[in-house]
Amino acid sequence: MKTKITTLKKRLKNGVSPAMATPLLADGYTVDTVVIPQLVNFLLDKGVVGLFVGGTTGEGILLAPAERLRLHEAAVQAADGRLPVIVHTGANQMDTAVTLARHAAEIGADAMAAVTPWFYGMPDDALADYYQTIAQAAPQTSLLLYDIPQMAGNGISPALLAQLAAELPTFAGMKCSRPDAQMIRQLLDAMPDEGIFLAGNEAIALGSLAMGADGLITGLSTAVPEPFVALTAAFAAGDLAEAQHWHKIISQMLACLPAGRRIGAIKQILAERGISVGTAVPPRPMPAAPVWPKIQKVISNW
Repeated sequence: MKTKITTLKKRLKNGVSPAMATPLLADGYTVDTVVIPQLVNFLLDKGVVGLFVGGTTGEGILLAPAERLRLHEAAVQAADGRLPVIVHTGANQMDTAVTLARHAAEIGADAMAAVTPWFYGMPDDALADYYQTIAQAAPQTSLLLYDIPQMAGNGISPALLAQLAAELPTFAGMKCSRPDAQMIRQLLDAMPDEGIFLAGNEAIALGSLAMGADGLITGLSTAVPEPFVALTAAFAAGDLAEAQHWHKIISQMLACLPAGRRIGAIKQILAERGISVGTAVPPRPMPAAPVWPKIQKVISNW
C-alpha cells in the first residue's frame, strides 16, 4: 500500500487534476458515458496529471448511486491507465458509501476520495467511524479525505486528520477545498510527510501550493485547464512571477462565472468548446448567456 501511495503522489505532484464535469443526457440525471472518453482525452491533451470523478463539480452527490457507479467505471475505462483516476465515494448513507468504495476497488480506481456526510452536524468520533468503514470496504484502495466544510457543513479537523492518518492503513492524504489559509496551514502540519495534500480552492491556489500542497484539484480546470496547468508548471519550476501571472488570470476567470450558476457555467463552457456534457442536474440553473467568450478574452488580454 505504501508503494501505491508513493507512486500516486509522484504522479499527482506539481500538477492539476480536474474535478471532472459529468456528462449527462437530456433528462439531466442519466450519465452520458459516450461523451466521457472525449472529455478525458481533451483534458489529457491539455496536460492534466489526474482526474477526480464524481466530486462537487462532478455532481456526484446529486446522482442516483447506480449512475455514480456507471460514471466511475466509464471514467476509469476512458483513462485506461494514462493518468490516475480518483473516484468520489462519499455519501450521506453509509451503505451507499460502502457500495461505492467496493466498486472503486473492483474497477481498479487509483484512489477514492470521500467527502464528510453533509447537512447534519457530526462529531469527530462519528466522522472517524465513517472513514474507517469506507476504508474497510476497500482495503487495497488508497483513501483521500475530502474536506469542504463550507459546502458539507462537516469538515476534517487537524486532530481528526492526524488520527485517521495513524489508524487507516490505506490513508493517502486529503483534498482540501477550504478558503481559510490558516486552517490549511494547520492541516498541512498535521499531514504525515508521505501524505498527499491536494488543494481545491481556486482563489488561493498559489498560496496553497506555496504552503506545501502537492497539487491542485479544481472544478474550473475541467473546462479551462490551460491556466491551471501553466500555474502548477511555473510554480514547480520555481518561477514565482509566472505563477503569479497565471493566478491573476484564474482570479479574473472566476469573476466571469455567473453567480449561483457555477456548475452550469462550467458545463456551458465545455459545450462552447465542443464537448457536449449537457446541463447541470435540475433544478440547478444554466447561464443565460455564453461564458467561454468572456474567459477567452481574459486569457487573450494577458
